Amino acid sequence: MRIVAVLSLLVLAGCGAQPAVQEQTLSQETDPLRGKTFLAMALTEDGEPRQLAPKTELSVEFTDDGELIARAGCNIMQGPVDTADGTLTIEGGSLSTTDMACDKPRHDQDDFVASVLAATPKWELTDGRLTIRTGTTMFDMAEEDKTKPDLEGTTWALDTTLEGDVASSMPAGAPEVTLVFDGKKVVAETHCNGYTAEYTIAGDTITFTPGASTLMACAPEIMAGEKAVADALRDEVTYEITADRLTFTHSSGKGIGLHAK
Repeated sequence: MRIVAVLSLLVLAGCGAQPAVQEQTLSQETDPLRGKTFLAMALTEDGEPRQLAPKTELSVEFTDDGELIARAGCNIMQGPVDTADGTLTIEGGSLSTTDMACDKPRHDQDDFVASVLAATPKWELTDGRLTIRTGTTMFDMAEEDKTKPDLEGTTWALDTTLEGDVASSMPAGAPEVTLVFDGKKVVAETHCNGYTAEYTIAGDTITFTPGASTLMACAPEIMAGEKAVADALRDEVTYEITADRLTFTHSSGKGIGLHAK
């Protein structure tokens, strides 16, 4: 009789735990934001249009496990989020962030985005269009196209240089530097000596073997882009494609950021 009683209690305990599991699964299935990334089409601050910092974009990603990841051109902001009742509630009140040092327009944009997301804004999703609103400030966002540009076959334009935790825009007056990957070799148009390298890909890393190059001296603003490419694309490098942006980071801390043309 005691064995029967224990078994009965175990069965009842198992039955009692089931609704909680079902409730959690149901919550995940009915959250339309999870597993999606949205890109800003327009920003409004205090009822007035606000332009994005030059050569940046704003993306907000909702992961399958309930995290919000925001990228606004400099640092990555991340933290658990509750989307119930049409409201974005960040656990702890604010997102954790990386500590990249960027120019003032990018830093200001990071601060602006972080303040909006920390203000428990309302959200609404209609036909793939996400609106995040707090007071008279609003993000108008569209769901990211699931087909990101491919590394190979895309023309990538250099717009950012990375030095440890510091990100800088290309110097004023510098001609546009572009990279094209063909599956075996990358060719960079730098408007001076140029740059080529053979490469192999393994996961999120690429190993570069630079080719021979001329040693012509050019204007400093031209050499800046060429040097950034040569410093970043050598040996083993990590890379990431997010929306239409491509980032390379060398173990030395040097890196470059590019956008798809």
